Amino acid sequence: MSDTRARDFYDSPDAARWGRSEMPEQHTVTQDWIERTRATGPSLELGCGRGALAGAAPRYAALDLSFHALATAHPGTPRIAASMEELPIRSGSIGLVFSWAAIEHVPNPDVVLVEIERVLRPGGVAILAPAWHCRPWAADGLEFRRYSELSGPQKARKALIPLRNALWWRALFEIPRRLLRELEMLMGPTRFRFTRLKPNLDEYVGTDCDAFTSMDPHAMIVYFASRGWEIISNPGLRSRLLARHGAVVVRKPGISS
Repeated sequence: MSDTRARDFYDSPDAARWGRSEMPEQHTVTQDWIERTRATGPSLELGCGRGALAGAAPRYAALDLSFHALATAHPGTPRIAASMEELPIRSGSIGLVFSWAAIEHVPNPDVVLVEIERVLRPGGVAILAPAWHCRPWAADGLEFRRYSELSGPQKARKALIPLRNALWWRALFEIPRRLLRELEMLMGPTRFRFTRLKPNLDEYVGTDCDAFTSMDPHAMIVYFASRGWEIISNPGLRSRLLARHGAVVVRKPGISS
């Protein structure tokens, strides 16, 4: 999927593609983590959408791919129109990076993590909360559409959604994968593994229909832990293995000068 097509999809007058206009829970959680980690600015939000979290962090700047979305942000907010995969930010210049429900909409989230590592200064903090475990049937809106609207194969996929969403069913596959990642981490830095999806960039049919990837928070935790980062949100083995929701909060090694 080309970046040009993704840019055309998000840089649209259709406000449904920009995310929510209000995010009070995420605003509170972001500020709580900032207080707990004593993170300082400059702060950069990746995938800010309509700028609902402007003001949640010190010395805040908003970054998004969509000019239309950025135009709705508060006039006093520093705004950057760019891709998360190529941040126009000087290396080691940012004290805090945060992102909510946005990284899953980028074709290459592994590149985003490399860019976050580059722009954060030593001791800097990242608060990262993509929509975890985006489902492959979201692109067709199967959870929202009636059976009468669907083809035979789509009906079969829709009927299986309750099973595939069941926690016990998902655990059958996720726990072995997580244990393997933990073993892999013992051998050094790991790749960030994720599942590619086929996003619906023709129309917006429901939540995460446009997601490019499905990500497991444990995979992101292991990626940073294997590089010596402090995992603030999930400090122990048990909390890593049981990670399901919420933000992955990490601190880059080193001391800021």
